[in-house]
Amino acid sequence: MADVAVVGGGISGVACAAALAEAGLTVDVLDKGHRLGGRLAAQTLRDTGTPYDGRIVDVGASYFVADDPGFAAVVDDWLERGLARRWTDTFHLADASGLHGTKTGPWRFAAPHGLRSLVEDLAARLPSDLVAIAHPRDVQTVSDADDGVIVDGVEYRAVALCGPDPQMDRLVLDATAPVWEPVIALTALMGERTWDIDGAFVNDDPVLTFIADDGQRRGDDAPILVAHSGPVYAAGHLANPATAAPMMLASLQRILGIGNPDWFSVKRWTYARPAFARLEEYRLDGPVGRAGDAWCGEPRTQSAWISGTALGRALAASLS
Repeated sequence: MADVAVVGGGISGVACAAALAEAGLTVDVLDKGHRLGGRLAAQTLRDTGTPYDGRIVDVGASYFVADDPGFAAVVDDWLERGLARRWTDTFHLADASGLHGTKTGPWRFAAPHGLRSLVEDLAARLPSDLVAIAHPRDVQTVSDADDGVIVDGVEYRAVALCGPDPQMDRLVLDATAPVWEPVIALTALMGERTWDIDGAFVNDDPVLTFIADDGQRRGDDAPILVAHSGPVYAAGHLANPATAAPMMLASLQRILGIGNPDWFSVKRWTYARPAFARLEEYRLDGPVGRAGDAWCGEPRTQSAWISGTALGRALAASLS
């Protein structure tokens, strides 16, 4: 029996497992996905009828920032090994009528092989004698035990719930959890590049909130755009995401002044992001902990890593 079960194989869960293993504890990472990564997810293009079949496109999180010293050290290692790349510090601003200037901010980082590859790299570096990873493994129950918790009939000293709150709430309810908003991601493969942006924040549009140039983001200049819908628009199309495509395409074409794509697809994210993030880094109630990107005051990838790492260290201290 392992010491701790970590439910969720995104960057928060893997970071939590790393902190636990660093303290010498044994860990089972249980993730419902066919691949690790959580919302740092990628789509492999297939049957597009173009030379881009087999190419990976980021359809989950669009990028990440690194202004926390601990996470920045992880990112520096990825940069040195060519797993991550600096993307841009400047995005365009847009509304329903088109582009309107630019806005400079922190450096946004991306990954040549998709953001999911970064989580997989962290997981590959976990010590195999301490950490076992099982996926797809959809956990069904978490209950109390005399000396810990029982996860799907297996007893552990503790459990770390490192996934979206709505999915974790069916295991252990947290009445303070934020509402999570849906997003639909549109991938549009164009015949040629006719735009000049890295990305654009879209304001006051009823359909889109963000557009990313995946060719610039990944560094290969592929004529591929990824657009994210707003939560209200997404909520009306969750049952049948394909119905969201026409208006998303129309908004994308109007804002960037482009023509029809050669191929497109849509991806539904029912729990894409929390409406707000708790100020604390994590929560630990006895043998049950929670972590993820709905902590640390701002819902982003860096927050998920900080939260998972902090929970892992807190669990290790409590179990020592």
